[in-house]
Amino acid sequence: MVTTFTLDLRPEPVSAPQARAAIREFLLAAWLDADIAHLSARIEDALLVTTELVSNAIRHGSGHVHLHAAADIVNGEPTVCLECSDDGEWNVLDTNSPQLLEDTFDTIGDGGRGLMIVQALCSEVVISHQHPGSLVRACLP
Repeated sequence: MVTTFTLDLRPEPVSAPQARAAIREFLLAAWLDADIAHLSARIEDALLVTTELVSNAIRHGSGHVHLHAAADIVNGEPTVCLECSDDGEWNVLDTNSPQLLEDTFDTIGDGGRGLMIVQALCSEVVISHQHPGSLVRACLP
């Protein structure tokens, strides 16, 4: 049975740890009957994805951040889809801009790798435009 959860967050750095804590509680309740061997690792992966999605929405979007989760157990395996959106205006980037490459993958600093990590952990990652803002959907198998 699919269980859902929604959380509205302020566009502040403290929102990422708040989202992590809320998602942890949600998943522990939603996955009570899951195979315990996979539960801890799946929760940690979901928390990492949550942090990346919320942090990106705060850093690159604007306005409030909305987090929605849908969890299930399929053949004993815990699954979750996370959707994170913001209320900001969609910015069309100039793909010929040298700054775009710097902003997309910062090889010197700490940023630029979050979505690659999310893509490595998830079976599905979709980034879409909505009016206003953007939405990222990431599903863990």
